[in-house]
Amino acid sequence: MNFEIGQIIGDYQVLDILGRGGMGAVYKVQNMLTAREEAMKVVLPGAEESGEIADRFLREIRIQASLQHPHIAAIRTAFRSGQNVLLIMELIDGAGLDVKLRNGALPLGETFRITDDILSALGHAHSRGIVHRDIKPSNIIVTPRGAPKLMDFGIATVAGDTRITRSGVAIGSLAYMSPEQAMSQPLDERSDIYSLGITVYEALTGRRPFGSSGEYAIMNAHLHETPASPGAIVPSLPPAVCAVVMKSLEKAPEDRYQSAMAFQNAWREAFFGGGDVETEILTQPLPPPAPRIDPKDLTRIESGLTRVLGPIAKSMVAKAAARHRTIEALSQELAAQIPQDADRAAFLKSCGLISPPVRQVDEKTLEAARKALAISLGPIAAMLVSRAAKRVHSMEELRDVLAAEIADEKERKAFLAAFH
Repeated sequence: MNFEIGQIIGDYQVLDILGRGGMGAVYKVQNMLTAREEAMKVVLPGAEESGEIADRFLREIRIQASLQHPHIAAIRTAFRSGQNVLLIMELIDGAGLDVKLRNGALPLGETFRITDDILSALGHAHSRGIVHRDIKPSNIIVTPRGAPKLMDFGIATVAGDTRITRSGVAIGSLAYMSPEQAMSQPLDERSDIYSLGITVYEALTGRRPFGSSGEYAIMNAHLHETPASPGAIVPSLPPAVCAVVMKSLEKAPEDRYQSAMAFQNAWREAFFGGGDVETEILTQPLPPPAPRIDPKDLTRIESGLTRVLGPIAKSMVAKAAARHRTIEALSQELAAQIPQDADRAAFLKSCGLISPPVRQVDEKTLEAARKALAISLGPIAAMLVSRAAKRVHSMEELRDVLAAEIADEKERKAFLAAFH
């Protein structure tokens, strides 16, 4: 059943249509008693023809309605109208994460904030025994201020996605589906962790971990293929962040993070430190397309890095060498991971390179940058400033690099005005 603009259904008047899908449509409506604008979703056309399915949806609606979290779209109420089950939800001003990803990978700071907030939302739901089953970018709406909202707990809404169904109810989107979900096995919260891992991978790299086309190829990839590390696609990504994502994508549920909280703790540690974060990349190295750096030069680089960072240098050099063909490029990437200026200069000298000139960005400038950036990004600002400071040589360059991390245009302009 389709509703017309201006039509009244119960206490609601239809103002606009927001979207259509195979399972119904979403409308912008206004409550005629409160004057509040909300979203009305036609969840289940033909409910009278399948009482069992209607009851199942209503049970799920009751469960989701019990969730109260700032990053979960709130359900106001639900009711039947003729052959339809209608769901009244919070009207969210924003764009789907899938829309934002059409332009490629997100800035690292924005990816951190969205992932951290969605993990909080999942932790809230999982603590109440609720498994989402359909985590993907289009089910995450990002407001103009950068706050994400998780949508559609256990309710199929989007047409055109490749889905596996049971009793007419979609239980996931194939591109983001966990291996156990693809095999129609019982699901728990670890399935959501896998699906979020794919979403985070896409946000970091601008592409999904499995590029296969066709239903069988995608499903087979979920079951048997190990994706390349995000760092193999975007070399500037911190190894610890890549390791966290790869652990979330383990094939066996018992090898992934066992809870959203565990995932969130590892995610925060990878950005802020404070613990021993596993940085081993759990993928097969990409085959080199051509002869790489001479092994003798690699040994020399490894020796210089070991003097600065210790035994971890061997692993770092081996992984970074798979991405570079020149000593200069390899050495510069490794040097960026050395925190102290003197140690960085000594390492570059051991590689036969000249250390870049002393940066013109003093500590007073860095502190001003942290304070200005924290207004928009919160605690992650300190980490982003520290990382950027290793790559820039002037206040102007630092300002431009940090401004690129701010998604909201108004907040970006405010930062540029405050930090000058």
